[in-house]
Amino acid sequence: MWKFLIFTICLTQILSCVESCFLQRSLYVNSPGRFRPGHHVAKIETVGCDAKSTRLTVKDPSFTIKCNGEVVALTSVLVGEGGRTFSVCAQDKSGRESKMEVHLVRSTMPKRHRRGQGSLNRSKRRRDWRRPTLNILENYKGNYPEELSTIVIDAAEYRDVYYTIEGEGVDTYPTGVFSMDTDTGALFLLKAVDREEFPEYDFVVRAFDKHTNVELEEELPLTVIVDDVNDNAPEFVGPLQFTVPEHCSAGTVVGVVSATDRDQIGTDHVKIKYTLVSGSDMFTIHPETGVITTTTNTLDRELKDNHVVTVKIQDMNGAPNGLFATSTATIALSDINDNPPTFMKSSYNVTESEKRLLQIPVQDKDLINTSNWMSKFVTTKGNENGNFRIVTDPQTNEGLLYISKPLDYEKTNDVQLQITAQNVASLNGSSATWQSIPVDVNVKRGDGSVSFGLLGIMTILCPVVLLLLFFLVLVFFCLKKREKLQLYDSGDTGGIPLKSNTEAPEDSMAWE
Repeated sequence: MWKFLIFTICLTQILSCVESCFLQRSLYVNSPGRFRPGHHVAKIETVGCDAKSTRLTVKDPSFTIKCNGEVVALTSVLVGEGGRTFSVCAQDKSGRESKMEVHLVRSTMPKRHRRGQGSLNRSKRRRDWRRPTLNILENYKGNYPEELSTIVIDAAEYRDVYYTIEGEGVDTYPTGVFSMDTDTGALFLLKAVDREEFPEYDFVVRAFDKHTNVELEEELPLTVIVDDVNDNAPEFVGPLQFTVPEHCSAGTVVGVVSATDRDQIGTDHVKIKYTLVSGSDMFTIHPETGVITTTTNTLDRELKDNHVVTVKIQDMNGAPNGLFATSTATIALSDINDNPPTFMKSSYNVTESEKRLLQIPVQDKDLINTSNWMSKFVTTKGNENGNFRIVTDPQTNEGLLYISKPLDYEKTNDVQLQITAQNVASLNGSSATWQSIPVDVNVKRGDGSVSFGLLGIMTILCPVVLLLLFFLVLVFFCLKKREKLQLYDSGDTGGIPLKSNTEAPEDSMAWE
């Protein structure tokens, strides 16, 4: 019995060991001569580990390890010809610790062309080469020139060899970026490079015999890829001006904020997070898409017709070390007819005396000179016989009340009208209704009195003036006639005409 008990305990221990978290004993990684800060170094795979509770640690302060097992360089790390080794530990909730040795193996570019490992074939027969690549970090602030790699041919009989290099970054645009030691084949970087300006360099390396100048092997095409660093802040694209109707429901789409980033696509360097720095009481923005929506239905154009919000865009998905930019977006509220016209007085009392009886002013808070603001007046009561008509003054938006047919005092001496003020457009987004106002029209008695306007006065005065002028002319002619008659009849001549004083003297003496 005790033997069975011991067997059970041992089996349990063995099974617990099998089920516990562990790492492989060692991992070999081909690496360049230098790792830049932030560069991926290796990926650690765990076996039988609980992802949530497993804690990964790295024993070299130059590196860090993420929860997904990715080892990243924290500082600039040199890897010598003999390589470099560090350890990674994994420990889960069982408390057991598993350890892995990570060996960084220095490789020159390209590995298949390293000395002593079989490089270029001596024959001129074309082989199906895969273009080798070399990675460098943009904006690296090092001591230039910096050696990147050494390219040599693998043949013992090639003792006196020199190398040439040509292509982008050497003798074609942009020149002066790379150089090569003709004797050793060492490739050097001469200055910092910008991935956004030139993300990749292609050139060709050749080897020649120093004595015969004969090309010893087929040419080696080489590509240098510039790795990205997060050196560009995101930028806004397009105008930040949007329009949304007032009193729209919460969740209404206002517009989309667009942004771009010049860094490398597919990396966190271009993963932008959108946030609102201000205006979050009425609006919100989707952190990934940049879509702005409303959070309330109380936006009122009559209280505030424009809202200005501050938008922030930050790369690295909004991480504290991400680069960012801010700008203001203007959100204009378009008008809806949520305000009916309102009367300036509660009622009107008018006496029927002229054809235009009354001007009725109104106020409207909606946008001026739109169908939401323009008034339309309707007589809803008291005009069954069609005695009145009302129109809108297009300049003042007032109602103008006219008499269209005469009123009969004997039938009615007082007319009670009800006038309703509406808009050209229907009410929308408001619980308000059209307002009405009473108008009391007093009808004057037809007592024979005549009211004359200016035209009536002129009509009466014109004949009178003409008659008066005719009488004056007649008197004038009568006076003229009388004056002539007095010339022929003077003193007591009894109407006998006097002789002219032009007669001869003897004749006058005869009279005497």
